[in-house]
Amino acid sequence: MAKAKNIYGLDVNKGLKECLKVILPVRFLEMTEYEQGTIEGGDIEALHDMRVASRRLQAVFKMFRKVFPKNKFKTEYRELRLLIKALGEVREYDVFINKLQKLKSTLEEKDTRAFDLLIIRKKAEREEKRKKLIEYFKMLNKTGYKEHFLNFVNENL
Repeated sequence: MAKAKNIYGLDVNKGLKECLKVILPVRFLEMTEYEQGTIEGGDIEALHDMRVASRRLQAVFKMFRKVFPKNKFKTEYRELRLLIKALGEVREYDVFINKLQKLKSTLEEKDTRAFDLLIIRKKAEREEKRKKLIEYFKMLNKTGYKEHFLNFVNENL
């Protein structure tokens, strides 16, 4: 699992908004550093780590939602939730496929054909969800989501 990054430059003697100006960018950049590995798809742990990091960001963001203008917060939070949902849809297949493979390994070889077919089907479904996730990343990058989020934090705190 992705270990949370240390947050340097945090001064607890400053106000909440000043602290959030430090915390949120760190958590956001922590999440986005797994994007390339998630897109490449060679290591399912990159996707898992991005999902974990996105949920950390979500937790901080949601916990301090009252600090932000309500309508602007809703827009940013909705975008983050959509990303988390897209990551989760792919990750759920990873977990399910892994469980099928473990269960298959407990069976005699003559009894594994159905599992092989199910695993093949679930891998194909996973790949379809992964393609949608990649398209979602392309859309986010095209619209400047990273810069937009960081600007939102700076302008509204």
